[in-house]
Amino acid sequence: MEVTVTVHSSTNLTNIPYEITVHELGSTDAKATAKGTSGSAFTFNVPSPELWTPDSPNLYNITIKMASDTIQSYTGFRTVSRGTINGIQRPLLNGKFVFPFGTLDQGYWPDGIYTPPSVEAMVYDLKVLKNVGYNMVRKHIKVEPALFYRACDEMGMLVIQDMPSLRPDLPDGCGSKRLAGQDAQDEFDRQLALMVEQLKSYPSIFAWTIYNEEWGQDTSPPWPEFPLTEMVRKIDPTRLVNSVSGWTDHTAGDFDDNHHYSTPQCGTPFWSRQGNNYDSAYDSSRIGLQGEFGGIGTQLPEDNYAHAWFKDLEKQTAYELTNGTNWWNYRCHDLLNQLREQIDLFACSGGVWTQTTDVEGEVNGMMTYDRKVIRMNETMWKEDIQALYDAAEKRANNATMVIRDVSRGGLQYGMP
Repeated sequence: MEVTVTVHSSTNLTNIPYEITVHELGSTDAKATAKGTSGSAFTFNVPSPELWTPDSPNLYNITIKMASDTIQSYTGFRTVSRGTINGIQRPLLNGKFVFPFGTLDQGYWPDGIYTPPSVEAMVYDLKVLKNVGYNMVRKHIKVEPALFYRACDEMGMLVIQDMPSLRPDLPDGCGSKRLAGQDAQDEFDRQLALMVEQLKSYPSIFAWTIYNEEWGQDTSPPWPEFPLTEMVRKIDPTRLVNSVSGWTDHTAGDFDDNHHYSTPQCGTPFWSRQGNNYDSAYDSSRIGLQGEFGGIGTQLPEDNYAHAWFKDLEKQTAYELTNGTNWWNYRCHDLLNQLREQIDLFACSGGVWTQTTDVEGEVNGMMTYDRKVIRMNETMWKEDIQALYDAAEKRANNATMVIRDVSRGGLQYGMP
């Protein structure tokens, strides 16, 4: 496999010779060694590496020696792309359709808010998700410490990384928030470029999100997501770009991303109002992604405040509320089945469930805000998530689906 690396010196001097060594898995033995000069891209070959996947997150250590300095890091070998499989646009990992299914991961904490209390706490969240079969998180409107992404690399957790939304001027309702003039747009563009540059070396990141639900997105032409998509692709041509997650989609980027609560509408011929506008049915020229759905919650009883952030039950909200975790799991099971059917019948290629944990004002997490209660029925969630992967694999293997006209009970049409 060809690897391209650019080594920089702290003084920004160019043409300083260096040696780079990729080590065998779990060993100090060299798998590949090459020599280059600083300040410019250098390509060398690593023979037959073990590829990184969520099921086999293989990582290799790297040593770079420049003059008297030695630095060490790690990398994973994998490719991210999109391609047409049986007439449907799919996300590809190492050339194969992998169905990314994860949670909306906001990463908030009762004590530190934005700041996790420890590395172990961050890793615990990921382990809870991985345990039931999630293979992805959508890191929502936040950039985490570097150790979070390292944990995803080591654990085998794909990441959709959102660009945080800048605070808009004069907010007047969800879905109608804009940046305050060109200076604010320029700063958004600058920080987006910095984020991609900062995080682009982590193998687990497979897609970038530019805008979420119109936050900070100028919806008057010329639409900014087109030049920003090209900017992101220029900085990092190795990943997919989700230009607009949720609303006001002008067809930029690799995904047709639908947000709908509580039910999914993933790659389907039906759609509904999103924000202030009606979206459109699935655009077959791009990847169908359910960027957000679910959002089912349970209020925490008054005698169990040790597990609640808000003491007032009226402030414990969700897109839907159920009376207890048994009914919560029942409703979640129903929605996961709907998503699986949309894989079977339509062009659904990935999904994001809301959300990892409760946050302030929302009690719709896999866990409570303090992580003391896990709502998930482990057996049910494992089976339902695996059913999503099985359905996606079946579609990728050219199984023939037949859609029935449920209103008349007769065969309507076939679909590959």
